[in-house]
Amino acid sequence: MRVLHVLNGLHAAGIEALALQLISHSPADVQAELLNTDRQAQEQAPAFAELQHAGKLEALHQWRRCDGLRLAWRGFWLCRERRPDALLLYPCNRPMLWLALGARLAGVRRLAVHLGNTAPSDPDGKHTWQRLLIWFQRLGVVAVPCTQAIVNSLQPLPVGLRLGPVIPNGCNVSAIARRAAAARARRPSGDARRVLMVARLDPIKDQATLLRAFATARQPGWQLQLVGDGPDRARLEALAVELGLDPVQVILGRRSDIPELLGQADLFAFSTTPAEGFGIVLIEAMAAGLPIVASDVPACREVLLDGAAGMLVLAGDVDNWSAQLRQLLQDAHRREQLAGRAHTHSPAYDIRYTAEQWYRLMEGRELK
Repeated sequence: MRVLHVLNGLHAAGIEALALQLISHSPADVQAELLNTDRQAQEQAPAFAELQHAGKLEALHQWRRCDGLRLAWRGFWLCRERRPDALLLYPCNRPMLWLALGARLAGVRRLAVHLGNTAPSDPDGKHTWQRLLIWFQRLGVVAVPCTQAIVNSLQPLPVGLRLGPVIPNGCNVSAIARRAAAARARRPSGDARRVLMVARLDPIKDQATLLRAFATARQPGWQLQLVGDGPDRARLEALAVELGLDPVQVILGRRSDIPELLGQADLFAFSTTPAEGFGIVLIEAMAAGLPIVASDVPACREVLLDGAAGMLVLAGDVDNWSAQLRQLLQDAHRREQLAGRAHTHSPAYDIRYTAEQWYRLMEGRELK
């Protein structure tokens, strides 16, 4: 089976990480190709090049950004030339409708789109999302949410609209655990203790609440590290200065050594908004055996099993976050308890299960 994976830029973000994992863990009888519809974004290009070198990615097609009939036309001819059996769209947006149209006209029979974020809470925004999904369905594209929270955010569904099965995101649990453990073993005695958050610096996340809470709750010997980049970086750097924190030490930017950073951290914090769709870094932190504290929003609540795999804190509430952080920074036993719970539940999110579900769907088979 030949599967054409589609991204709109090789960004350092969640859907690109998912694409890397699904391609890397594709079955032996699957030939994977990747289409990048915006070649200006190349942050993750080296990672996909490694997959090509390893023989897991047969071809990488990179286009200048386009839209409308031109995108449909280019998609048609690419699918006519490469003859994929299935198309997996990672962005869920209007331009992907045109690409799906071209693929359908070229005879591609199985198409799916990944739903990675909850629908907007305002009625007009939700209605726009629902209409987008209706058009995908008309083109024969199965919309696959990664959490039940995304499904719930779209309710009530318009008459006739059906969603595909929920397939959770995953990570290479054993590899992350191994790399994190190795980094942990290398930590020097007396090393600073760290609160770590890994996420793109954009409005869907809420690093500002964590910054304010840490500035109030910080204890001697503790540091805060925010890993990621994005449009909110300048605002967050200014806020760090305002709070008396050094933005050079706090905001690390984009990093490729996430498992090692997890291994050198003592607490994983994930402050986000109700727009969060999954939070794949939560399961990476679980795999690394870190205690986790996260915003009590539907996606985090679901991934952390209603608090069984991590502490949930009222989203956007600086006072609540500050109080919980202060307790965790002072209580090593509590952190150990949370770490044990997180590590126990991490195998449920192994990428092998996620990949198996996706490729069964691409083959038109029943999911387990």
